[in-house]
Amino acid sequence: MVIAIIAVLIALLLPAVQQAREAARKTQCKNNLKQFGLALHNYHDTYTVFPQGTFGSVRDSCTGTCAWRGFSTHAMLLPYIDQAPLYSGIDFNLMYNEVPNLALSQKKINAFQCPSDQRWPGAEAGNNYVVSAGPSTYWGVAQADKVGMFKWQTSVSMAAISDGTSNTIAVSESTTGSGGTTFDLKRVLVRNVPFPGGMPNSFATPGQLDSYGQTCRTTGAGGGAAIHNHVRREWMNGIGGQTIFNTLNPPNSPNPDCHPCAGCGWYDSAGVWNARSNHTGGVHTLMADGAVRFVGDNTDINTWQALGGVSDGRNVGEI
Repeated sequence: MVIAIIAVLIALLLPAVQQAREAARKTQCKNNLKQFGLALHNYHDTYTVFPQGTFGSVRDSCTGTCAWRGFSTHAMLLPYIDQAPLYSGIDFNLMYNEVPNLALSQKKINAFQCPSDQRWPGAEAGNNYVVSAGPSTYWGVAQADKVGMFKWQTSVSMAAISDGTSNTIAVSESTTGSGGTTFDLKRVLVRNVPFPGGMPNSFATPGQLDSYGQTCRTTGAGGGAAIHNHVRREWMNGIGGQTIFNTLNPPNSPNPDCHPCAGCGWYDSAGVWNARSNHTGGVHTLMADGAVRFVGDNTDINTWQALGGVSDGRNVGEI
């Protein structure tokens, strides 16, 4: 009888303990984003602009294959998150994965990792916080389609955020890859799927995005070469799917991360990269003013896209 009573008590207590632990992890995740926001504002105080989404290097003068190995917003924020020695060791005249940078890029930084998510299984450090390209496919788009707070080799100042810093997304969460070859919506990128005809490079419609998402799911369902489960394994590489996301699909969308390029295993392609988390019901999102909001999965797509733009003048509605 005593054993039975103990078993019942354990069964009752276990969910409560798990909920308490997740609440603590969720709080830590929120605090990580707050620190990210402070670092962004300290950077802006120093340089009068926010960091670029992708920083180049002298190697970018080579043909084609070097541009994807530039540096991230995260790398530039290191001095502002108590990582000044690490920052000082990086040679920004080289690519992020050249010696001595490669070893430094593999240092795991707690401030870049949500405790609710799994860890990347390889040598790379992993990363859960991604800066916002807004509702833009990001890579190689015209200046008019660079609508988010973080852009390809272009900086944004506080003054340029005419929609208001409290109405503009700066950073959100996403989940790390598994490194495997099976289709896992949270941890996969599907390759070699052309955008639907007529889909613009910014502010795509829900119908266009759902059509693209369905094709991507069908393509990726078989696993293997069509998918690449290496998303968010890097914090030093400034590229979509690693340190950059876009606000095209709402949080935790059923549409997978996906891009048109067949061979771009490092995501040097325009694409769709979503905000995701292991928290129930939504994602933590850092606004440009430094506030952190928990944004639900059912957020209206038009509101989410409007929040991603810095100067589109669209009505952001309620989240």
